[in-house]
Amino acid sequence: MASQESSSTPSDEEMYAKASTLFAKISTRFLSKTLGEERWYLPTLAALSYVEPEHATYLYKYLILQPAYATSLARQELVRRLREVLLEMTSLIGVVKTLESVFSIAAVEREEDRDYSFSRENWTNDAASRARGETWLKTIYKHNLGTSIGPLAAHRDFDKISKEITYGLYLSDMSILNEIETELVVLSGILIQNLPRESTWHLRGLRRVGASMEDVEIVQQCVEMVADYAGVKLDRLPRVQDIEHEV
Repeated sequence: MASQESSSTPSDEEMYAKASTLFAKISTRFLSKTLGEERWYLPTLAALSYVEPEHATYLYKYLILQPAYATSLARQELVRRLREVLLEMTSLIGVVKTLESVFSIAAVEREEDRDYSFSRENWTNDAASRARGETWLKTIYKHNLGTSIGPLAAHRDFDKISKEITYGLYLSDMSILNEIETELVVLSGILIQNLPRESTWHLRGLRRVGASMEDVEIVQQCVEMVADYAGVKLDRLPRVQDIEHEV
């Protein structure tokens, strides 16, 4: 019985092959004018870190085989961007899953490819950080902000955390990922959790920072590919066409 069970468990090579098929499909589907084909791995990692966080190692291994990452310098820049995705996802799914993704990447990194930069080293919760977070919050929510955060008036811990930590610390730092890339990560990280309310907010948000309606739909389809890969059901979500009149 034990040998039958072990033989039915996919090997690491088989899992990598399955993941590589997923990555190839997403990268092909992601060709777009407003998002850029080179950004396909951002929503992929965001979604993957929630459903299969340890499979980030497969994404990293797949990416470093691509011609764009043929040098150590390019691979260091890549891991900086992957790490930023996971930092931003920490505010959406918690640190345990994102740490698992970090550990899985670190396990296969070569020493010469490691990036020792520290993006939040000098961060403090000062007036500048709070103002930056508030500006980004208003960019995403615009006239919907009061409706969205109004209920937090009676839950002020969450109001403070949302404004000063989620947005002030994590999401308004554009030193590595720019505005459209950050919102691409956030939308994907919320869609994969099958959350209709917050997905509505960030379908609007990605449109508001410049992505076309067609490209936002492609992002959602790519997240659905990750969900299908992981055997996760996404059955409660709006589509961009449902919220277009609110943009």
